[in-house]
Amino acid sequence: MLGKNLTIIGGSGGMGKVFGEFFKEHGFKITLHARNLEKLKTAAKKLDVKYESSLEESVKEADIILVSIPISSTASMIHKVSPLLKKNALLVDISSLKSEVVKTMKESIKNYPINCLSLHPMFGPGIKNMRNFVMLLIKIGGTVNYEEKVKDLIKIFELNGLIITETIPDIHDKRIALTLGVPHMFNILFLNLIRRTKEPLTELTKYTGTTFLLQKVFAESIIQREMDMFAEIQIENQEFYEVLNLFESLIKEYKDIILKKDKPKFKQLFLDALEYSKEDDDFKYSYMFFYEFLKILKEEKKA
Repeated sequence: MLGKNLTIIGGSGGMGKVFGEFFKEHGFKITLHARNLEKLKTAAKKLDVKYESSLEESVKEADIILVSIPISSTASMIHKVSPLLKKNALLVDISSLKSEVVKTMKESIKNYPINCLSLHPMFGPGIKNMRNFVMLLIKIGGTVNYEEKVKDLIKIFELNGLIITETIPDIHDKRIALTLGVPHMFNILFLNLIRRTKEPLTELTKYTGTTFLLQKVFAESIIQREMDMFAEIQIENQEFYEVLNLFESLIKEYKDIILKKDKPKFKQLFLDALEYSKEDDDFKYSYMFFYEFLKILKEEKKA
């Protein structure tokens, strides 16, 4: 029902390559399309798949079209490519924000006899395999065979250990503001706060305890990744603006507690966080996970 011809728009990018390799392993005939011809040729050669520099030529026979480009360009690409697709084709995006994308996809299925599905893989291009990672899914709709096509695609993902979580645009963007935007923000600010003290990280590491060491590792791993993607996840997500307001208010409250040496309020803030954390299913394992991470880190440094 899915068909085996799959085109990846943005196929020379990190996630385009991940999904190109994944679907090739599952017997799909892959065509890559991207704006940069040299990068496109290199990616296609490495994956041993076809490439096509013309957008129209790349998608005209495709059964599945996967859009893997920057967030800010995804909606416009969906609008551009929709009229080029054959009847019953399945158009899929993997962007990190959904409100505008889903709106555009709903317009596309009204105007053209195609199917649309919005995915968000909760992993990056450094992934080795997809087992036990989460894929968020928003159903849009399309032709009479829509549900069967989506079911077949989900089955491929689940057979490889992916955890599929269905959601809706508003909930998706609010929770992504918290699960991606907030950790990115904290780690960017952590490194910049330390930088502004003019203390070199190498010297600080000599004084480090377990908490600082892990925080430093998390921050340094994040800061080496794609800056544009991090910027878009925070700047383009309206839900993140409300998070910033809450954060600003919390910082002011925290500063006031410290400056006034208000230990009862500090204790209450601490206990509020503790009680909230206890609602998490993984709470009781967190301390064990913490030291397991440290153990792995120290063993890797020795090696």
